[in-house]
Amino acid sequence: MKTLLAVLLLAGASLFAAGAPKREVFPSDYTPQSCAPSAEAVCESFPMRKITEFAAAFRRFDIDGKWVDDHGEEMRQAFLPLCGKIGHCYTVAQNDSVFCWDLALDDFMATCNRFPAGSRDFDQCTMFAKTYYIGLGAKLDLHKQTQSCAAQTPSAGERTLTYWMTPETIGPEYNGKLTIYAFDAETKLPVKANVSMDSLSELRYTQGPVTTAGYMLLWEGKPKRVPNAEGHRDVIAPTVKLEAKGYQPLTFEMPMTIPKMILEMTPAANRLKRGKNSLTITARDAETGKPVEARVMAGDIVLGDTNKPLELEIARGEKRPEIWVTSLFDRYSDVVVAPAQK
Repeated sequence: MKTLLAVLLLAGASLFAAGAPKREVFPSDYTPQSCAPSAEAVCESFPMRKITEFAAAFRRFDIDGKWVDDHGEEMRQAFLPLCGKIGHCYTVAQNDSVFCWDLALDDFMATCNRFPAGSRDFDQCTMFAKTYYIGLGAKLDLHKQTQSCAAQTPSAGERTLTYWMTPETIGPEYNGKLTIYAFDAETKLPVKANVSMDSLSELRYTQGPVTTAGYMLLWEGKPKRVPNAEGHRDVIAPTVKLEAKGYQPLTFEMPMTIPKMILEMTPAANRLKRGKNSLTITARDAETGKPVEARVMAGDIVLGDTNKPLELEIARGEKRPEIWVTSLFDRYSDVVVAPAQK
């Protein structure tokens, strides 16, 4: 774990956000826990007089000692609430120290927004904040003590989870990064929950084989098709499952927009007659209005494609079969254009 922390700290880049989150990664209105260590204990870093030396050694940063004299204590005070959050994060049984520290990186860097972007103060602050953050270290003993204390207060049954995701929704063809954040529904403390998907989709951790809430994930999934009451198939979002020690598993549909087809048949179904019929079924996307390529079926028989002339022959004594449309690319649910004639 020490090796992993060193890699994450020295990387100097967050592994959490796929785009800037619109909410706090660690809510400020969390419920304080009695076993949490003090913010002062968590925030112990390099001595101020050594900051410039360590900055040069670890990152080749050129921090002005006078800047540290002028702003060092101001910044330490700004860091204390973040260190407090880290300490309370330690109280969750599922959370290791690396996870709790990783959660804080973006907020540590955001404290420099008190200075104008591009200014010397901003640049000095950015180097200072990153160096101070590296100096926090893993504090594994503090984490162990906190976990031991929290374990002595048994929970009354399994707790519940809640979540949010960035981006908030994805499209059916989205292939890219996303982050799912899991929280204790009552205390609002972050939880390092395991993330799993149903078998038709794939979700990977961008840095390895583990899929975990709070870390940036690579989405390579797609919608899935399931049977419906009409005997056809609907396209729906895949299912996500969050699991953590001491919590009830939480399942939810991936926040995915599923496109819909708008269909029109010419001539109308009630105008079809015995013998050969020429017809066309136009299909367009409900949102974009663009033509949709799909397959037109008459019962179990393939008539052809949407937006092209088709021929349907109804033999004497037979009733008109069900006319329906299906997507060959799992983008749209099956749609019945005309029910079978009764």
